[in-house]
Amino acid sequence: MDIGDLDDATVSDAVATASGWAAVPAWAAALAAARPYGSVAALSERAAAEARGWGAAELDVALAEHPRIGERGTDASSAREQSAMRTADDDVTRAIAEGNVEYERRFGRVFLVRAAGRTPEELLAELRRRLGNEPDVEVGEAAAALADIALHRIRATFGVAQLTTHVLDATSGRPAVGVGLALSTDAGEVLATGTTDGDGRAALGPDVLPRGDLQLRFDTGAYHRAVGVPSFHPFVSVAFTVSGTEHLHVPLLLSPFAYSTYRGS
Repeated sequence: MDIGDLDDATVSDAVATASGWAAVPAWAAALAAARPYGSVAALSERAAAEARGWGAAELDVALAEHPRIGERGTDASSAREQSAMRTADDDVTRAIAEGNVEYERRFGRVFLVRAAGRTPEELLAELRRRLGNEPDVEVGEAAAALADIALHRIRATFGVAQLTTHVLDATSGRPAVGVGLALSTDAGEVLATGTTDGDGRAALGPDVLPRGDLQLRFDTGAYHRAVGVPSFHPFVSVAFTVSGTEHLHVPLLLSPFAYSTYRGS
């Protein structure tokens, strides 16, 4: 979906789209009424502003049919966001299920947290921490989590990637076009692939990266062969650690026999 599609949609279609980000009718209607946005950044800013006043009433309506952490539901977005739970140890799954019951008994609603980008162990730790909150404090944390999920879903809807790169060919002083890319976990699971564009740039999903050590592989040997330049490195692999959900930029300055990289912005 493109931001222009949302800007040009009927009011009812725009409300339906926004309701998929957070099932808060007044918020969805406000986002539809504030169009056009022109950019995902403008939409995200307005969405965050409209969510600042959320409290118990918004939580109750939004969570009426929301699946519990660790349970399978009919909501495709929730299923994707909780995909890490499929690899959870039995002990962790059991502890989360027990914590869900205790949370609902204490606060009267399901436990809500942005699951995307978090491990099962991190979800369990967050559940246990928030069980210690006073009810009014927990309303604020749960409302903030609902807004966090909504903004995450907005980014996912419009394909906003958390990781970007820019490859510059130092020999020619021009962008390196057509460099193959592969983003993978430290265990070798491929998360995304891509190719640098005419400006030597690329954005790779998922929009929220899993925490831990990742590797971004640049197929530099194939690039140099394509431009007819002998080179030393068949590929360049840059390892880095993801510790949060902020945007990461991993550029590469490339020559046939050397390269350099750094954390960009």
